[in-house]
Amino acid sequence: MDPVLEGILEAIDDEIAAQKKYQNLKEQTADEKAKALFEQLIKDEIGHEKLLRSRYEALKDHLKDN
Repeated sequence: MDPVLEGILEAIDDEIAAQKKYQNLKEQTADEKAKALFEQLIKDEIGHEKLLRSRYEALKDHLKDN
């Protein structure tokens, strides 16, 4: 596999791991402001994951065509 594609897949895994980490932290606090912060961070990481998946597919298609 292309090393750039591998790197993007690793970054996707990192985004998923961050989502899980923030979810765990959210569940461990009773503070509503902290919960809201972690919820926003989870949403941000989901957005990053979606962007990386989109970029991965586009680059994979581009490399396949060349």
